[in-house]
Amino acid sequence: MLHYNAMEKRFFTIFAAFVMFGTAITASAAPKSAAMALDTVRTTYDDGRISRIYTVKKGTDVREGVALSYHPNGKLAVEAPYRDGKLDGVLRSYDENGKLRETVGYLDGEEEGFSIVYFENGRRKSRETYRRGVLNGVSETWDENGKLRRQIPYENGQVHGVYKSFDEMGVIEEDMNFVRGIRNGTYHRYAFGKVVFEAEFKDNRCVKNCNF
Repeated sequence: MLHYNAMEKRFFTIFAAFVMFGTAITASAAPKSAAMALDTVRTTYDDGRISRIYTVKKGTDVREGVALSYHPNGKLAVEAPYRDGKLDGVLRSYDENGKLRETVGYLDGEEEGFSIVYFENGRRKSRETYRRGVLNGVSETWDENGKLRRQIPYENGQVHGVYKSFDEMGVIEEDMNFVRGIRNGTYHRYAFGKVVFEAEFKDNRCVKNCNF
């Protein structure tokens, strides 16, 4: 059975640190630069440890520069770059041990480029490609051993092209052709890399060899 929507579920909630951390808020004026005057905002936990620190344009709440969020143990949780109040650059999130768990590219507030999730062992878990906030390109998932398990091609947010899944050895298990999110063409099932079953689809309906 195909699970071509699996990649559309996010694996890691990158903004949890921002909405969960912090109780007290203080603000102080940052040194003025020739380009822009900024205020620095800090939030703290009950024990006084910093939970967040970020800068805003002076006299406003418009974020500018890199915002940092920390776990209760003091480890960096999230670093998020802002420009004119919008995410712009590569957002990075870390677990409580300081290990990188996700990177997401942004441009003018929208996801742009690669979004990569990592296992605890540092290996990649998934990689998606965005253009102007929409999935475009091949999304891939791996297991903890580094074996490729799934490839899903996207065009303008829809599955478009040949979906492929792989077994734990990295050998192809099945593939299916999609046209703008609709199954069209031949579905193949493999065993040890060889085709053992075929079915035909048209307009998302099976029309041949449908007993699977």
